[in-house]
Amino acid sequence: MKPLVFKCKIKDKRRLDMSWLSKIKTSSLSNIKNLRVNYGSKEYKLSTLFDVSGNNFKDIIISNSNKHLDNIGNNLEDKKITIFGNVGFGLAKGMCSGEIILNGNAGKNACSGMKGGSVHILGNADDGFCSLPTSMNEGLVDGFIYVQKSVGDDSVVRMRRGNIIIGGNIGSGSCLELISGSVVVLGKIGNNFCHNARRGTIFTRDKSICREYIKANQTDLTFFNFYKIKINKILNKSIINSSKPVRYFGTKSGKELIELFVI
Repeated sequence: MKPLVFKCKIKDKRRLDMSWLSKIKTSSLSNIKNLRVNYGSKEYKLSTLFDVSGNNFKDIIISNSNKHLDNIGNNLEDKKITIFGNVGFGLAKGMCSGEIILNGNAGKNACSGMKGGSVHILGNADDGFCSLPTSMNEGLVDGFIYVQKSVGDDSVVRMRRGNIIIGGNIGSGSCLELISGSVVVLGKIGNNFCHNARRGTIFTRDKSICREYIKANQTDLTFFNFYKIKINKILNKSIINSSKPVRYFGTKSGKELIELFVI
């Protein structure tokens, strides 16, 4: 079977809600081409907006993607979506399971309210990455997310569990009210990081935030060594290469019980 390929033909700057993509079920190719979708103030056949080919409805490719395609992977379940190009807002919003690989940059509110599955963003993610969706009180319930470059401000709000790996910087106001889970930041960390956080684990190279935390016992590195092997294996690269991290636990204010590893 060949992947179901959507080659975008849209040239103008009107936005297109791609939520329908997650709902596609096994059907004939002709039925998919004849799907009616709203674009601007009118309704169009899908074949007017995309060249469509292939027959594997669980393995989807979007080519020629651009920043005006919104809500790709919204509430996705048990499908793989590979995207070539940038996307608009709401990538993987409320995603439940499956896999998304984005070869480009993500717009605002990517992975907002994600509940499971894995997302690889091989570029940047704009403001509000893993932020609160309107219908939920947690920005990330669970899942695995890798962002190769940087993420914007007000990202990772009320993270419940899961793993986030950021290869670049994270903006101001991020990891607000962190509940649990693990976040790796290999670049710089913005202001007001982990404000009102409860628990969770942070791995970072940015030593500037250490002054707020209490240096802890260096002998308890069981979790660190386990996590290092796990993440490096998943991504098939040396993301965490430190063998002697500096461990901190809790803030000097006593409000946050965050475990921090400087790598």
